[in-house]
Amino acid sequence: MGNISFFRKLGFKIALPFTLVGLLPLFTGIFFLFKYTEGLIRDDACNNLGLLAKNTEEEVSRFMYSCVADMKILAESEDMENTEIHADKKLLAMRKIQDYYKRFEDITMIDTKGRVITSTTYNYRGEWRSKKWFLEAIKGNVYVSDAHVILDPYKVVIAIAVPLTDGNGKIQAALVGQLNMERLWEITDHITIGKTGFVTIVNDQRCFVAHPSKEKLFQQAPFDTDKQSGIVEAIGTDSERFIYNTEKYINKMDYESPKWQIVVAQEKRDALSNLSRLKYKVIYTLIISLALVILTSIFVSRRIVSPILALIHGMSRVSDGDLSYKASIKSKDEIGLLVASFNDMIVRLDKARQEIQSKTEALHDAFNKISLLNVTLEKKVEERTKELREKQHQLVQTGKLAAIGQLGAGVAHELNNPIAGILGYAQFMLDTISKENLKIEDVRTFKKYLQHIENGSRRCKEIIQNLLQFARKAPEDFISLDVNGVMEDTLALIEHQLLVNKIVVIKNLDECVNLILGNPIQLQQVFTNIIVNAQQAMPEGGQLFISTRNENETVIIEFKDTGCGIPEEYKDRIFEPFFTTKMNWKGTGLGLSICYDIIKNHNGNIVVNSQLGKGAVFTIILPVKSDKNEHPDGSRKEAGTDTGS
Repeated sequence: MGNISFFRKLGFKIALPFTLVGLLPLFTGIFFLFKYTEGLIRDDACNNLGLLAKNTEEEVSRFMYSCVADMKILAESEDMENTEIHADKKLLAMRKIQDYYKRFEDITMIDTKGRVITSTTYNYRGEWRSKKWFLEAIKGNVYVSDAHVILDPYKVVIAIAVPLTDGNGKIQAALVGQLNMERLWEITDHITIGKTGFVTIVNDQRCFVAHPSKEKLFQQAPFDTDKQSGIVEAIGTDSERFIYNTEKYINKMDYESPKWQIVVAQEKRDALSNLSRLKYKVIYTLIISLALVILTSIFVSRRIVSPILALIHGMSRVSDGDLSYKASIKSKDEIGLLVASFNDMIVRLDKARQEIQSKTEALHDAFNKISLLNVTLEKKVEERTKELREKQHQLVQTGKLAAIGQLGAGVAHELNNPIAGILGYAQFMLDTISKENLKIEDVRTFKKYLQHIENGSRRCKEIIQNLLQFARKAPEDFISLDVNGVMEDTLALIEHQLLVNKIVVIKNLDECVNLILGNPIQLQQVFTNIIVNAQQAMPEGGQLFISTRNENETVIIEFKDTGCGIPEEYKDRIFEPFFTTKMNWKGTGLGLSICYDIIKNHNGNIVVNSQLGKGAVFTIILPVKSDKNEHPDGSRKEAGTDTGS
């Protein structure tokens, strides 16, 4: 008995589904519990951050309101409104406000032309007239700018500009207080959220104007302030993600103030710390449950596998040929029924083995008889195949003779002209010789006429040889050949018939056409059939375009006529044996069928494209010569290849 790997043992296969069935519902329930709980905790954390952002916004609003109120109180004081009071006395009032509240870095009085009248500490030499807060103040509006940096001293401040009027309400100057942002930062920096949370203020350019880490001031904030809340990647060098909530800073008074967003952010891991603790508790519970399920499944699988192992031992004995073995496992469950069936099977196997031995001997004798019949059948199949091949050769030869019959009239007319000339010259010479006085001029004339007779005889011999070569049974050899040469030989045989029938042949033969492996006599028969068919399709004369070209690894031979064309319903049948559209027994219906078989035997293809009344195009596609050219029966296409089909 072969060794079984642990993962293929029946005990493992029983314990694994048992464990999965036990743990799968538990895992599924815990998964959905986590998803639901995580959503609740995340929503609760976002709500808490949102509440804190709202509280911070209210505190910032109160602080900003009090600062603006201080500046308005200063501007509306009697000392500031009285134009007769000296600027130094007004400076004392400004310093009193500055020293009392400790909020302003500087308070400056500027006349309507942008010139500094007096200032508490700020030694500003810039152009006030271009500052928006100054322009708004001299228009009579209160304006609070966004955070910006002053250089002397280097501070981050907010400009609060209020108009300064005289007793008649006429604007005489602008009072600008540079509010130190450190007083505002004290509000945001002292708010703590968990271990990693913080409060920041982002302006309308999405830059930090308040942040616990002051080096981040005026840097681009990653928060999408268009959203109420969201999640962003790490802020800084941390690899943790942050969840955040925003609250828009709203000015409740009738003056323009900076467009700020109060953002409260906290690391997602810190915000969801309760969920992490819950996960750890659940994981411990799962580990204990998994251990209990595995132990239970192992116990159950052992109770099932032990009798099966004993039965396997008995089967090993039987496989060694001991059919006298009987299993002695006593059980009243399915295993007991299996043991009983096993013992009964052994008895049946012993009886079957004896029957098989006797039947094997009978089958051996029958096999010998069948082998003899197979040999006889193979011989008969080979004989029938040989007969069929000979019939196919006869059919090809019949088609060729039919084509010769169609060429007969043209060949007879072709022979008539030179024979008539030979006869005339011979009669003239006989008449001249019968005279008594033979002159030297007559001898010269005889010599010229004999030359004409020789030329005419050679022409007749050439015509008859071409016809005999075409009529001769084609050899079965496939040789390397040039299709242009075969085409020229074909046209030489049939050119007179084409001329008589007013057929103009227009040739476009590629001089660089590749060599193919084929039988020239068979291909000449194909070309002749197609050309004769084209001539018969043009009874009033016409044009026949013949071309050859290379295309990929094939040679294309194309015949295009200007005849009557082929009806659409006949195009799929023209290559069928004995199918013809010629009436009065002018065709046998074998020509194109034989052409099709010959081209297929050359591992090629022949296709037709035609429209009724617009002529027909026959295209022959033959593979170029290569070492991979093979005969359809699998042999190499060389000498001795069968051409019948």
